[in-house]
Amino acid sequence: MRKEFKFTVKEHEIKVTNSWFHGMKLYVGGELRDFDKSLTANGKIALLSAKLGEFGVLEIYPSSLFTIEVDAYLIKGSENMHVFSSNKRLSLKEQRLAKDI
Repeated sequence: MRKEFKFTVKEHEIKVTNSWFHGMKLYVGGELRDFDKSLTANGKIALLSAKLGEFGVLEIYPSSLFTIEVDAYLIKGSENMHVFSSNKRLSLKEQRLAKDI
């Protein structure tokens, strides 16, 4: 079973794919940046990450129980900004930060 998540952080198009046979992959602007073949994810450990230039480091925290879900955070210095969630709605402030960082 394959699942795909697409979102934008500033001008970067982000795509996260997951399949049972090929694991989880992180693409930034169509370029493969990171992958992981772990069979379980608890949402507490970032399994994928990619540097987004001057904006910081994007970290993907997958979780799975019955289906895979992901949360994405942009880390810059000591700031930790929630920029995407596949299973909950972000606040308007969080949505604006993802676009106007």
